[in-house]
Parts: sequence; structure tokens; C-alpha cells
Amino acid sequence: MPVSPTNPNSRVYPIRPTTRKLGLCGVMLTALIATSIWPREGTAKVVMKPGITGHLLVPVFVNGKGPYPFMLDTGADTSAVYAWFASEHRLPSGKTATISGATGDVEEITTRVESLSLDGRAIRHLDVDTIPDRTDGVKIAGIVGADLLMGSVTVMDTGCETVSLLPRSMNAARIAGHGATLIRAGSIKNGKQLTLPVTVNGVAGVATLDSGARTTMINTIFAKAARIDPGSAAFRDGPPARGAVQTPIPSRIGPIGTVSFPGSTQHNVVVRVVDLPVFDDAGYSNGHAFNIGVDMLHDRRIIIDYSARRVWIGPSSCVAKKAADLDYTSRHARG
Repeated sequence: MPVSPTNPNSRVYPIRPTTRKLGLCGVMLTALIATSIWPREGTAKVVMKPGITGHLLVPVFVNGKGPYPFMLDTGADTSAVYAWFASEHRLPSGKTATISGATGDVEEITTRVESLSLDGRAIRHLDVDTIPDRTDGVKIAGIVGADLLMGSVTVMDTGCETVSLLPRSMNAARIAGHGATLIRAGSIKNGKQLTLPVTVNGVAGVATLDSGARTTMINTIFAKAARIDPGSAAFRDGPPARGAVQTPIPSRIGPIGTVSFPGSTQHNVVVRVVDLPVFDDAGYSNGHAFNIGVDMLHDRRIIIDYSARRVWIGPSSCVAKKAADLDYTSRHARG
């Protein structure tokens, strides 16, 4: 099986076909509640919609109350609440700690939470991170991290705009279905994040699957190895990367060519070239580092089993159904 040349823990297995922001108003939250449905096997049931910031939002209950709009972040080890939310809901303070975000570290006082739950799965008796409020003023309540997703099979479908947390006793390969690719994900040093093999213009590197990032990022070393010049006229100054701790890191944005990772090949990709401190923490700042954001996950169905470190990536079930419906209509129109 193919192995990532910079991370021997990552293996890719094509599988055979099987049978089977919230705005400042409450409109988005109403949609999140109203369109939730009861599950069928492998069918996502909780709405996962892009908010006005571009982040994927899901309805989360805090201490049994809610739901509140939380960002779904596969790139975060632990869940968190924003400072404004902790204050407004009078959540008790916890202990002194340090938040290690994508763009650096910041001291904090944690927030004590009795329970966080998404799609019926709850974690309890927590000291969650209290992250600084967003500089754009948008009031997202918090972040769902890997701690809430562990112990379940997470099914994210960006085409259907849904997510579900299914029991690990269910057959994840069957849930993944036709056309999905299985990846034995690699690991991040001292972290829960999942890594995948990636190539940029045929040059290999290591990618982090990060649904908490609106846009995809590549480090300078990887960009240069892939014959990309962020100082060229094709690039411009991009918005700074801020991460959970809101520390700005400058970036350059522009086209990098063809990007391939298991389950997806995309051309004329535009990303930010930025050297994130988290690449140092992960242990590959001097290597070819890539951070897959939401912009490269459109119309994808991603099944994650954190405990087994297995990921399946394939086409969205809604996009596939739409294509089949169009084909059916076209054939009958010709007939």
C-alpha cells in the first residue's frame, strides 16, 4: 500500500464498492434545530452549516441547555468556549492553564462545564479552554474538538451539510460506502489530530485534516519544494492566520497548482502560504506541512474513527444522488 514518505504511519486503502455562522441574529440557529432528523444507519442527522465566518457550525448543548452554535474543529484536541459565552452564561472559572493554538500559546483561566453534547453524545465534568473572543465580533459559542468526537464514528457530509456521531460498533466501512478511500491516519506529536499523505504538484508532504480552518494553508518549505514562489506577482498579502488564540500570523495567498490527498484531487488550488507555530509543535515545521481547511472539503463525505485512527474520504452522498438524478432525468428526456 502507498505510504506517506514523510510519515510512515499514514497508509491509503482504496475500498471496493459496498451496498450500501450563526449570524448576529438567530436565523442560523433556528435552522440548525428545525432541520435535525432522527438517524438511519450511516445517515447524518444533525445540521452542520457554514456560518457567516465560513466555519462549520453545529448545535451543541452545554450543561443540558441550548443548543448553541459551536464550530466543528477536527484540528482541535479539546473542546472550548469563547470568553463572551462563559461570561454571559455565568459558567464557573476553573484552573490556570495555557492554550496551545495554531498561531501560538496564550495563558488562560479554564471554564468548568458539567456536560457538552452533540448528536446525543456527551462528555462530562470538564475544564474546557476559555478562548479569546473573535476580533471580527462574531459570537460563536465555542469549539467542538476531538475529545467530543472520540469514542464514536463521526460522519461529516459537507454536501448534505450534516454530521452525525455513530456508535463504534457500527461498520464504518459500510457507512463509508461506494467510492470512498480508507486512510490509516498518522499522528501528531502530543496531539489527537489526524494526518494524511498529500502531494502538491507531485511533491509529497503531510497534511492535517482541519475542519476548524476556513482556508487551506501550506508552509514555506513545502511551497518552495513544489516550485511555488509566494513572493511572485501571482500572490498577494492574505488575511493573517489567527487560530483560536487570535494571534495574527502574516500570510501570502495565491495559486499553488494541483493538490491530491486520499479521496480528492483538485486543480488550480488557491491557499495561504504561512508558517504556523503549530507546525513546530507537531514536529514537522522543517518538513512539508499542509493544513486541509474547509475550502478543500466541499462536497466531501468524511468518516472519522479517532480511536482506530481511520479516515474515509469520498464524494458527498447528496452530490452523488443529485448526479444520479440528473443522469436519470437526462436519459428519460432523450427517450
